[in-house]
Amino acid sequence: MIRRARKGERRALGQLWRAFHAPVLRYLRSLGVADADDVASDVWESVASSMKRFDGGPDDFRRWLFTIARRRMIDDFRRRGRRIEDPVENVPEVPRSPDVAPGRAWADAIELVRRLPPQQAEVVVLRVLGGFSVEETAQLTDRSPGAVRVMTHRALRTLRDQISADQGILTGA
Repeated sequence: MIRRARKGERRALGQLWRAFHAPVLRYLRSLGVADADDVASDVWESVASSMKRFDGGPDDFRRWLFTIARRRMIDDFRRRGRRIEDPVENVPEVPRSPDVAPGRAWADAIELVRRLPPQQAEVVVLRVLGGFSVEETAQLTDRSPGAVRVMTHRALRTLRDQISADQGILTGA
């Protein structure tokens, strides 16, 4: 599919879009991009115009795609006068519906991530939503693998503590 997209086959590019658009959009939304749909469109425009120069396999493509998404996100924050240090401040609310468990789980997860320090939120989103390894996350965020591990560990500990505190409130403990 990637090889065909590099040759300019629109159908192959459409297949890549269908496979990767939702994760890119979740990444952008969960990090507070105000108009994630527009930024995602910019990402795919860049992908389409640069695809012929891309060289690599599926994992390389995923890393390349999320690198473009991160750069477009930073560009968007700069245009809006916001800084990357506060990426989860304005994540849009996801409607909760008792009939749709995945949507509710998504809303609950976003609410928890929203409470994390911004840099921790970014590495958690890349690791969990993006499915990137520690090394890939380090590369995407210009951090060392050690820093990513530490931030991930601290974020998970914070999330665990927050979930425990929330459960205590619910049970009256």
